[in-house]
Amino acid sequence: MKFTRVWAMPNKETFTIKPIKELLERYVGDGQRWIDPFAGDNSPAEYTNDIHPERKTKWHMDAKDFCKKLPPFPQFNGVLFDPPYSNRQISEHYKEVGKKANGMDTSASFYTSVMEELKDKIKTGGYVISFGWNSGGFGKGRGFEIIEILLVPHGGHHNDTIVTVEQKTQGQIT
Repeated sequence: MKFTRVWAMPNKETFTIKPIKELLERYVGDGQRWIDPFAGDNSPAEYTNDIHPERKTKWHMDAKDFCKKLPPFPQFNGVLFDPPYSNRQISEHYKEVGKKANGMDTSASFYTSVMEELKDKIKTGGYVISFGWNSGGFGKGRGFEIIEILLVPHGGHHNDTIVTVEQKTQGQIT
């Protein structure tokens, strides 16, 4: 497993942060057959979704509903998993679109349900690149192995951004 730590200025547009952008260029390339259920405005993925109707994405729906609409068989090269990192960020994002976040929206089980919808849609050898304040990723139980972690400290009182790159090795481990 490769581990790298590179300082960079923080930016709410995660994919524009220089070391993260460089990592995405290495793995995602042209974005063909990549999924991004929480895309915002700067995703290189082909299949982009964001609940906010003003974001530059192809779809504007709840992430779990978006994932359910994707084909059910493993055909995708990878997933960019960059959801809001905290309950506060979730609540702010929902408020922007005129919704009130409920208990399910701010629970760990929401992200788990999105991961469950996606895990079988990634082909063996494909990738999941997760972003946040932890390195949990999709995990071995869903058939993924960590191959790289990029830690991006931002200085001051900013949390580091942790990027976890996993490769699908097999189906779900039981």
